[in-house]
Amino acid sequence: MISVEVLLKHMAWANQEIYKEVQKLDNEVLNYYVIDPEWTVRKILIHIVGAGHLYGQRLDGDPFSPFKLESDDDGMLINQLLTELERIDQGLIKFANVEDGDLTYMTSQGERTSKISTIISQMIFHAAEHRAQIVAALDKHNLREINLDRYSVFSYIESIK
Repeated sequence: MISVEVLLKHMAWANQEIYKEVQKLDNEVLNYYVIDPEWTVRKILIHIVGAGHLYGQRLDGDPFSPFKLESDDDGMLINQLLTELERIDQGLIKFANVEDGDLTYMTSQGERTSKISTIISQMIFHAAEHRAQIVAALDKHNLREINLDRYSVFSYIESIK
């Protein structure tokens, strides 16, 4: 059975790799979207990091503080996001082997309790969902350089051999 640690490391690796691939493309791709023009590639990239920041705070028991970019300049955006992803992912690894239990935290709708495993699972699936959304937005504009199959769990396992 694949461990939670491997799944977290896969998520971190896949996120980093997809962000680096998007960074190689023209900045105009940051404005691409699939259906809803509000959910551009730019917004999704930021959203993945912002959600990871939030989930990490919850796991650490920290009070809410919003994720903020130092600059929204297109040339700096992905570098900032990659740095934040690295920080978030390093903080998550310590939860890979902890005993599962309830965690109580505050949301915008009040106090909530979830299992640690539920929060970690949500992070992993949330990031995968949005990576697919990014690739779909690029695909809609006939940019097919990023093949999600290259960022699967199988590919991650092969990359660390």
